[in-house]
Amino acid sequence: MARTIAEIKDSMTADLMRNPDVARAYGFETGAAFSSHFSKVSVESLLFYIVACAIWVLENLFDQHRHDVEQRIESIIPHRPKWYRDKVLGFMKDKTLVPDTDHYDTEGMSDGDIEAARVVKYAAASENADASILTIKVAGEAGGVRQPLDADTEIQLLAYIGEIKDAGVRVNLVNQTADVFHCEVDVYYDAMLLPETVETQCRDTIRNYIENLPFNGEYSNMALVDELQKIEGVRIVEMSGATTEVDGESTPTDIDARFTPAAGYFSAGNITVNMKSYK
Repeated sequence: MARTIAEIKDSMTADLMRNPDVARAYGFETGAAFSSHFSKVSVESLLFYIVACAIWVLENLFDQHRHDVEQRIESIIPHRPKWYRDKVLGFMKDKTLVPDTDHYDTEGMSDGDIEAARVVKYAAASENADASILTIKVAGEAGGVRQPLDADTEIQLLAYIGEIKDAGVRVNLVNQTADVFHCEVDVYYDAMLLPETVETQCRDTIRNYIENLPFNGEYSNMALVDELQKIEGVRIVEMSGATTEVDGESTPTDIDARFTPAAGYFSAGNITVNMKSYK
């Protein structure tokens, strides 16, 4: 990243002031501040400013060249899943792409307009090596809560992906309601505390953990137990069982140690907390 003109000039003047020969010639102590011996309109200061401007222009040209090369490389090589994730997050509802490109013309749009058009708030992309399919999971947001995109938006998003994807790439778009998480835990609590208070904190902790996992993040029984053990008064936590209901499936799926939600995110379902006094 290019330095500012001031940073470049300061670097040069600092080197000058550390030079013992220059210090002897000008009569200042080595390492003194440049501004304490030279005014802003001195010949030395103006010369340094002119050179700093030239260097600044050169560094910016190098930055632009590097950006152009990176863009060129990105346009000619097959894209990785992260590229698809980033492009899906950049999707803009009710907008069309610049012809023969993979980007939008945002001229005349404010930052607020752009943010409002980007309705995909969460996305994850992963490749299934066995089936040679790229799975892209997406979700929107309302009131801080993750939710699926509406049907019209999903159609637009599929058309957008069809325009930007590499030739031959098969895409499976997952846009569905959250997997519903159910669990039962036995909590041994300090008998000096009210069980109702500890139970409420346990329920809130489970709900917060489940609903705030990173998008398409992995749930684990161990991590949930660790969160519960941070609660004041909780002595022992024993996981009796956990299941999840995937949208469109009638049979709950048992969670054996860990699970990645099919939708990319969870919502809390039936949470059973059996309070047992620790004696």
